[in-house]
Amino acid sequence: MTDVREELARVLTGACDEVDVRLGAFLANPDDVETIHKLRISIRTLRSLLAFASPFLKRLRHRLIQADLRSVVIETSRLREYDVMLRDVRALGMPCGELPERIGELRDLERNRVVGVMGGRHTRQALARVRRRVESLPWKDSVRGRGVTRDDVLAVFDELVRTVDDGYAVVDRADADAVHTLRKRSKRVRYVGESFGALLGEQAVAESARMKGIQDELGDVCDARVNAGMARDLLALGLSDEARGALEVLLGRNEGFVEEFVAGAASGGAD
Repeated sequence: MTDVREELARVLTGACDEVDVRLGAFLANPDDVETIHKLRISIRTLRSLLAFASPFLKRLRHRLIQADLRSVVIETSRLREYDVMLRDVRALGMPCGELPERIGELRDLERNRVVGVMGGRHTRQALARVRRRVESLPWKDSVRGRGVTRDDVLAVFDELVRTVDDGYAVVDRADADAVHTLRKRSKRVRYVGESFGALLGEQAVAESARMKGIQDELGDVCDARVNAGMARDLLALGLSDEARGALEVLLGRNEGFVEEFVAGAASGGAD
């Protein structure tokens, strides 16, 4: 059967290009919340595509690529969290006092730090190493001998889908780490289905669309947990009564959302 390694490499190289484009867009306009969001998506997409191809790659080399990408994307997490929190505060529909301004000040400080990191030596060197390794993928010796077939990649994709579906049915919804891990796996299915649709076929594209619903649900829960933690931290600041009141409403809504999600498992299991 046809060796599809060239197609795998083409998509992965394109994902590297997308990271470079999104990094440039963020550095050019770091105050636009979408630039950091899209940069994060581009790195997560590349990580997901590499993880999908990992059964065909040398394990250590693949881990080195992933480590470099993780070392970059982890630096952007707090900035995105401030953006999500600001969005939710502004959507409260009530007087918030100086709360948006205080969060905005924290966001500005974090933006400055992230700009320094994203424009600095560590990020340049890490992404340069990633590109070199992606442009010369470390195929396993056995793969160099026999190649990779479409059936091979379909089997990997089907296993990814089963892992998410089986995990969703049994995940401990009260376990934040377990829910976060499941969310990442659902993203992987989505990004792989979207990016390798031409190789995997229409069914994979359909699975990708289905996974978006799971990803969005779990993402909302993960965001609510982070928001609640940040709200508790902000309550320790010297805020006005109006700002504290808005923050307590935000905290209550996020805690309630998480409680409802966790209770959904109990009610579902009782049926």
